[in-house]
Amino acid sequence: MVSKPTAVTYRIFSSGYCTAHDWIVDPKNGRGKARFYATWLLLEHPREGLYLFDTGYSARFLEAARHFPDTFYGWATPTFIKEEETAVYQLAQLGIRPSDLSGMIISHFHADHAAGMLDFPEIPIICHPAALEQVLSVNGVGAVRHGIVKALIPRDLKERVRRVDDNHPEGFGRVDAGESFSLQFMDLFGDGSVELVHLPGHARGQLGLRIHTADHTLFFATDAAWRKSTLEAGTLPNPVVRLFFDDWKAYKTTFAALQAYSKTFPAHRLIFTHCPQTMDFID
Repeated sequence: MVSKPTAVTYRIFSSGYCTAHDWIVDPKNGRGKARFYATWLLLEHPREGLYLFDTGYSARFLEAARHFPDTFYGWATPTFIKEEETAVYQLAQLGIRPSDLSGMIISHFHADHAAGMLDFPEIPIICHPAALEQVLSVNGVGAVRHGIVKALIPRDLKERVRRVDDNHPEGFGRVDAGESFSLQFMDLFGDGSVELVHLPGHARGQLGLRIHTADHTLFFATDAAWRKSTLEAGTLPNPVVRLFFDDWKAYKTTFAALQAYSKTFPAHRLIFTHCPQTMDFID
């Protein structure tokens, strides 16, 4: 008899947003400017405790963007964030202190996902080894080129990080659904309740999160697509994104895999960080 996964719960939040031309997201139908809300997740596991998945923006990004070379980042993605929208503030309103967290999972180190990291000192950090290697090796314009603002990255990152393969020497397991797609998952807590999924292309070592709750499955696929509507329509972003995406070929492969996944598991709640539909799940 196969036991059911441990029951977990989650809440989705948003911390600020940036703007960009809508035709970048949807080259067929995009008009005007689009808002990219920086959503993140609070995960509660009955045994492992509370985990953040990403952090959204913080005011530190606005400060960093005043200085070269991060001014280029701020210019490319005008950003808006209020103190009461930050992750640390919203958690405080729930009575949750940074020290109450068991850990923090960072999908990738782009500023809209990692700008709040410095508000959560000392707690363990989980990321993909490829993302860790990149964020530790790039600096200056090279960092900005990869969407990384070094002033937002904890100086003790290397000491605090738990790479996703530390407790799983076998690495990500390949999970196939027929012949239509293949995605790689890793059972984070060893009980089938929470899985990390490798979503290469947009950023080096990008991770997503699949959660099996008591009544549904959530697949938070971060920036593997920017809108569920464009994924369903098969509309890729404007090719200009190749200038800052990590691997365009890998992005297209991941995009196609998620299209097939959505058709194979229509009951699963597939959401993305910046999709307007994701905002509907915020309390």
